[in-house]
Amino acid sequence: MLLVTENVTKNSMCHQSSIVTILTDFQPGNFYSAQMKGILLSRVPGVRIVEITESVLPQNILHGALILTQTVPFFPEKTVHIAVVDPGVGTERELLCAVLNEKWGQQRIVCPNNGLLTFLLEKDAVSEVFFLKNSACVQEKISSTFHGRDILAPAAACLANGGKPDDLGPPVKQETLLRLNFPKPEISQEENSLKITGEILFADSFGNLVTNVTHRDFSVFEPFSGQTFEGTAQLGGMRFLPVRTYAEQGVGTPVVLFGSQGFLELAIVNGNLAQSGNFPPGTRFSLEVRR
Repeated sequence: MLLVTENVTKNSMCHQSSIVTILTDFQPGNFYSAQMKGILLSRVPGVRIVEITESVLPQNILHGALILTQTVPFFPEKTVHIAVVDPGVGTERELLCAVLNEKWGQQRIVCPNNGLLTFLLEKDAVSEVFFLKNSACVQEKISSTFHGRDILAPAAACLANGGKPDDLGPPVKQETLLRLNFPKPEISQEENSLKITGEILFADSFGNLVTNVTHRDFSVFEPFSGQTFEGTAQLGGMRFLPVRTYAEQGVGTPVVLFGSQGFLELAIVNGNLAQSGNFPPGTRFSLEVRR
């Protein structure tokens, strides 16, 4: 049986406060997040807990990976992050501790090996990775369906108390980690236009549809300012006008623009596009960019 050792318990009572974040797909109104926070508060006195979100689309690892990568850079050095989007919980999939490099503040992320680290790996942000194998950093009783509470939260507490990542388990070769296949848009270029077929990744909390089209997809088409463009987008019979800000068009106007995270977004000014139709992740749309 996996046990919490006496030394770990004693150490947890004498270390300075730390920041631990939690990212999950548990959805608002759950009590699972509170149980994870209880583990952290019990083991790391003075810990500062930041809930990144509990609204990752259920079991949508891609959504969780995108949010994680876009959020981590804003946190201080040595922050510990818990990422729980884990449809494979209870199976033989591994649990990991990833250590980011100095450019990324040597932050630590505990998560399943299911693709949540994909974009951090692509950005060469990860310096080391370790399996979570140390029985001293888990709950005495482990549920087969809630490793976020019973393994990841205790492991994060060990790190927040000053524990070393290599104390959690043996090293992992990065090339062996599972990576997601990010859907790439289809692009064709003509003399005076660029035609792109992309797809919806997810809807944000405002009902704007975030797509898989980025600034980089426009780089083959010069000149391009990177902020707005000439052309239109088509989705579900609607025509979207390109803007730089939402206020450039009147209320109810379908618009297309680059959002704050660098992805092209489809939206309705002062409206909720996601609620106006059936646009699940994977829905395709077309975009024409003109010189």
